[in-house]
Formats: sequence, C-alpha cells, structure tokens
Amino acid sequence: MPQNDACHSLQSIAWRHFEALCDSFRADGYEIVWSGIGGDKLCACSTAEEGGSRSSSSRHLEIAVELADGLLTNRALDAAHSSFLFSAPLSATVSTFLLASLCHARPLARRGLWPVRPLGDPRLINTAAKLPLALRAGKEIFRSYLRNRLRCDVFPHGYAKETFALVLPKAIAARADTISSQLSSCALADFGLVSRESVMALLNRVLTTQVAATSALVRFLWAERFVRQLC
Repeated sequence: MPQNDACHSLQSIAWRHFEALCDSFRADGYEIVWSGIGGDKLCACSTAEEGGSRSSSSRHLEIAVELADGLLTNRALDAAHSSFLFSAPLSATVSTFLLASLCHARPLARRGLWPVRPLGDPRLINTAAKLPLALRAGKEIFRSYLRNRLRCDVFPHGYAKETFALVLPKAIAARADTISSQLSSCALADFGLVSRESVMALLNRVLTTQVAATSALVRFLWAERFVRQLC
C-alpha cells in the first residue's frame, strides 16, 4: 500500500465527486465554470473586531493553531516565527482564496474548463472590508439581500449549519490503524520539523471527536502527503 494512501483516503471520495462533476460540465459542452470561492471572506471580521462575542469557529481556530504549534520541533518553531517569512506586505487576495483556487486548478485545466471567481476580485474584497462591522458580522449583508429578494428569512441567526465537524473525526477513527501504520515513517519528522510522538498524540486526541484537534491533524496529513510527493 503506498505511503500516502492513508492521508489520501480522507479526501478521495469528495475528490472523485468533484472530478465527476467537472467531467459532466465538459461533456455538456461547457467551457466556463462560475465559482463562489471567496464569498465567505467578503464578510471577514478581524480578531479585534470580534471582541468578546467571538464566534465558535474563531475559538476552534485558536485551539487548532496551538495544537499545530505543539507538533513542531524547536527548529521548526523558530523558522515559523521568524520575521523573514512574514515580511511581505499583505495581499488584497486572501491566502485561503488562492489555496482553494490552486486545489481546483489541475482538474479544471485538464478538462479545458476556465474558472471564473468574481468574489475573489481584489477590488470587491477591498470594498467589502470597508463595510461597517454590523453588515459584515454574521454575514448580515447577505442575509439582508436574501430577505429583501425572497421575502423570507432563509438563513436565520443560529440556524444549523452543514460542516465537517462530525464527518472527519469519524472518517479518521475508521482508518486510525492505517493512518498510525503509515505514520510509522514520517517525512516531516525525518526533516526535523515535527515530533512523531506529538503527531501520534494528536491522532489519539482526534479519536475523541474533538473538532479543533481534527482540523490540526488534517492539515498535518496534507502537509505530510505533500512532502512525501517531493521526496
């Protein structure tokens, strides 16, 4: 079994569906694909703006970052916290938008499909960033638009959202033995960037279905798989 199979198994089903969707676009004669990537970031709020009423997702992110830092060796922490890595000016286009676009680039290009992502336009992002907090918080501007257009409250505050909060922990738990076996050889640990013992401790923590721990582990598995492809 190839070394990266355990990491890949968490993504393979969704990825096959995405590629099948791209195939259907091409088969139907489409050449342009309109995408909503970037929409979430139009209503982004800074940590300072969130204040005491910060969202649960923000708290999960903080915990995930702490757990990710806990995987790193002193050498890796020094590199990650060095000013040299972060001395470039901030981009008008957020990194998550660029990463999402990069992930979709290959399957779209192989099928001759051209992605159009109007919500990632830097001009739109800059304009949205200047909106009052009351319109950005909770994506109120989108809610108001839908209420006015549809004459009903489609997404009321506090509605139950679809997330991967339960899917990924269960998927990882079902493949825990395989993942553990594959991580007996850890490329990032071989390079002195992470502690394998800390990685295994994080895997065990995910088995208790902790969302923030899952986020950190999935990102580690992605990075591990990427490094293995380079080796």
